[in-house]
Amino acid sequence: MNLNRRIYIVLFLSLLLVTSTYGAAEPGGNGDATRDMQCGGACHGDASLNETSMATLTLSSSSTVYAGIPTTITLTATNLSSSSTGVVGFFLLTDTTGHSDTPQDAGWEVLSDSNGGAANYVEQTLSSGQSETSVSWVIRSSETGTTPFFAAIHHGGSSSPFFGVTPSGYSVEVSEVPENLPRLSPDFVPQSKRILDVPTELVLQTEFAESVQVQWKVEGGAVMSAQVNSSGENLWSATLPAALQPSSLQWRAILQGDGPEQTTPWFTLTAEEAGWEAEEFAVYLQAFALLFLIAGAVIALQSRLVPPPESSKYDQTDLLPHPIDAAPAVESVIDDLSDESDVAPLPAGGLPNGWNEDQWRWYGHDYLAGKYGGGQE
Repeated sequence: MNLNRRIYIVLFLSLLLVTSTYGAAEPGGNGDATRDMQCGGACHGDASLNETSMATLTLSSSSTVYAGIPTTITLTATNLSSSSTGVVGFFLLTDTTGHSDTPQDAGWEVLSDSNGGAANYVEQTLSSGQSETSVSWVIRSSETGTTPFFAAIHHGGSSSPFFGVTPSGYSVEVSEVPENLPRLSPDFVPQSKRILDVPTELVLQTEFAESVQVQWKVEGGAVMSAQVNSSGENLWSATLPAALQPSSLQWRAILQGDGPEQTTPWFTLTAEEAGWEAEEFAVYLQAFALLFLIAGAVIALQSRLVPPPESSKYDQTDLLPHPIDAAPAVESVIDDLSDESDVAPLPAGGLPNGWNEDQWRWYGHDYLAGKYGGGQE
C-alpha cells in the first residue's frame, strides 16, 4: 500500500469520526420503549448537545384514582416544531434525574399507550404544519399514595436536537378502592397486539361485577358495542371484528354491580401482519457463512490489488552461472560401489586354502584377478 492510499484512508476515517460527533441524532426515531428521560444518550446523541424545546407540555388525569384500578393520564403538547421527518418522542416520567425515573420504577404499571404498546416513551409523526398533539397512557398502581408525574419531549430541529420537560410534577393521588366497587381484576393485563384477518376474543377478569358491556371504536368512527358472554365466575368474553389491514382500535368495558358503575379507560389494540419466525441456530449459521464469504472476498481482492514486487536495477541474478548438475557422477559412484559389492564366484575347488568366507566376500575379485596367487580358471 503506497503512501497516498494510506493518507486517503486516514482522512476518510477522521471524517467519519467528526461527522458522527455532530450527526449522532437519529431523525428516524428510536421506536417506542421503556426509557429513562435522557435515553442514556441514545435518543439524540450526547445530552449536552440538546437545545431547549419551546413546546408546552400539560398532563391531566382522572380526579379519582383507586389502587389496582387502571386510569388514564394524558399529555397535551402545544407549540410544537419538529424536523423534516416530523418524528417527536414523548416521555411519561416520575422523576427528572435521568435515571430510574420511569413509572415502573415508582411502582406503576403501563398497561397501554396510545400507539398500542405498553411503553412510557412513545413516538408520533406529525404532519406538516401540525403544532399540537396528545398522547395517553393507561397506568395502574397497586399501592396508595401520591406520585408526581413529569412529561418530557425529544424532537429534531433545523440543526440540533431539542429537549423539554415539565417544570413541576403533576401529582396523582391513589386512594384505597371501595369494597364493593365493580372493577377489573388487579391481575388483568389487556391484550395490545393481534394479527390480521382473525377476530379477537377478549377475556375479562372482574371483581364485584354482575354485568359487563364492551364498547369499541376505530379512529374517526362511531362507538360500537360487542356481544359479551359470561364464561365463568368473574370471567367475561367479547369478540372484536377482524382487521383487514394494519390498523388500531380502542375498546373499554362498562362494569355494573352493587357499587357505582365503573367505566374502564380506552385500551388500544393494534393489528399487524404475522411476523417471521426463524430458528436461532439457522440465523447463527447464516451469519458465520456470510462472515466467511466476506473474509474470502476480501482476501481475494487484496491479492488482486497488491502490486507485483518491483525488480531492482542492481539485481544481476540472471548473470550468475548455472549450478553444475552433479547427480550423474554420484549415480556412477553408487553403481561402481554396487558392482564391487557383488561377491565373486567361488573357484571349482571351493575356497582357496587359508581363506574364509569373509575374506572371499571382500577380496574374492582380487584373488580371481591374480593378486593373491590365484587366477581365473
